[in-house]
Amino acid sequence: MALAQAAANMEFKAKYGKYIRYSFFGAVFLHAAMFILSPPFEFKPYRLKEEKFEVVELPENIEIPPPPKEIAMPQVPVEAASDDDADEVEELPETTFEDFSDMPPPPPPGGSDSGIFLAFDEPPILIDFVTPKYPDLAREAGFEGTVQVRVLVGEDGKVLAADVLSSDVSPAMEQAAIVAAKKCRFKPAKQRTTPVKAHVMIPFHFRLN
Repeated sequence: MALAQAAANMEFKAKYGKYIRYSFFGAVFLHAAMFILSPPFEFKPYRLKEEKFEVVELPENIEIPPPPKEIAMPQVPVEAASDDDADEVEELPETTFEDFSDMPPPPPPGGSDSGIFLAFDEPPILIDFVTPKYPDLAREAGFEGTVQVRVLVGEDGKVLAADVLSSDVSPAMEQAAIVAAKKCRFKPAKQRTTPVKAHVMIPFHFRLN
């Protein structure tokens, strides 16, 4: 194998000068043929396109109409306070704290979203976290973000209500977070030894990877 490669190499070197000469003459022939067969160059100067212009004679004295007259703004009548009214001072009744029969009734109690503070000694503990379902359209669009959901945990550890506190995602992703939050389970909060209701916040992160 080595002898065959050496022989081929020697043969190529022996014909190397012949290849160079043939290549040189071929290049000279191609250039000569292109020079002979190419059409002669003719220089043509650029000529501007002739256009016709119409001369318009302007009058020597041009009359400019005067500007329109300014229209005065209508005056708005303002009733001036009389001296008699200024001297009169309205007398307010004296404030007393003896009779509460005419007091208006207190406002009705609000629901879980009214911001009522629920006291507890031990906060609720999350024992069963449910991952929200990623909406198909949001996944295809590449939407990512976090939803902060506030839940009301009952005495039995179940979620009674849920609402969104903050979010940087689409409404469909917020709804998926609320559905997942309602399925979560907690160890209920305690006031001393008694289970009580309590609010707690759950973050739901939507990540593609």
